[in-house]
Amino acid sequence: MTVTPSSVRDLLTYAELSEIEKAPLIPTGRYPTWYPIFYDEPKTVEFLTNQSVALVAKAGGIDWLRALHGRLTRLEDPEDAAAALAELRAYGGLLHAGFGVSPIAQSEVAAPEFSVDAGDELIVVEVFTKHQCGADKHLLGGTPPGVEHFATKGEHATIETTVSVLQPGGAPDPTRPPHSVRADLISRVCAARGDETQLSDKAPSLLWIDFRSFGLWPEAMKLEQAAPLISGRDGLTSGALWYAFYGWRGAPVFEDCFFPRDRVAPMEHDGRFRVTGEKKTKLSGAILVVSDGLILLENPWTAHPLSDRARGLCERLPCFDLGRAVCNWSPGDALALTDLGRHQIEAMEHWREVFEGD
Repeated sequence: MTVTPSSVRDLLTYAELSEIEKAPLIPTGRYPTWYPIFYDEPKTVEFLTNQSVALVAKAGGIDWLRALHGRLTRLEDPEDAAAALAELRAYGGLLHAGFGVSPIAQSEVAAPEFSVDAGDELIVVEVFTKHQCGADKHLLGGTPPGVEHFATKGEHATIETTVSVLQPGGAPDPTRPPHSVRADLISRVCAARGDETQLSDKAPSLLWIDFRSFGLWPEAMKLEQAAPLISGRDGLTSGALWYAFYGWRGAPVFEDCFFPRDRVAPMEHDGRFRVTGEKKTKLSGAILVVSDGLILLENPWTAHPLSDRARGLCERLPCFDLGRAVCNWSPGDALALTDLGRHQIEAMEHWREVFEGD
């Protein structure tokens, strides 16, 4: 590692760079550390990754970067490499926004990644990288029963094609109708880092979820999923991210298509922020990082809301989308936006019943 690294390349030796460059393909493409080093046309995520190295180094995080090194080069564990890069971007993003960031030493006891100073309060930040469902990964590497396989022979080559349905959030359980792909995705996002023993009972806590390694096509998880509903040419769809935090037991989960060809499954649990009683979340909010941006969803019912200054700094996070964020820019805004989303969903459910009665 160079004395003052300014990119991921600077964290590795020549031998390690060569190994990563020549590493065999994995089901989702290249080994994750390959992208910020060897890309031809840098995407936003690669730029942010390399920028974060420079920001962390400048802030005095050289030892933290050294500790990250082993996770970036362990070719047998690409998911941990992706998680390490997500933590790096979170660290750099928080610094870029103006927070003071202190990494929390990791041990066998579960602990969040960072303690963050907003200038008027300390916030605990837990970073979670959402990978695709384990069962679905097997579809990428072979031809399991039921998957269509074609081979086209030409004069000088043979093209082999495998066609399968990929569901990064996991396939619905056929024994539990009326489950759906979207309902299961909502449940999995809702349950992310569900064991909150590492979070504070006395200070604000944020869950930072990175979806940039979510399966073979992470670009499919977009900011629009943070809306209550998505309406387009193919029909009405529930926003998986909105439902995961603000949905309620019995809420209609809409799949693509219009009535009467649509599929609607009732949500079987409350969203993360709506849960009450012993399982009530400690989270003050969630920062969600998707292919086309980043948003903050605040918890209207939290016992430890973010301060105005902390909220304002979050708006300065790289690629922050102000229009889709659910925040208390003024007191009560987050609850009002949540209620508005629920009213919209209930109205669309009512119209479906009207069409069904015609």
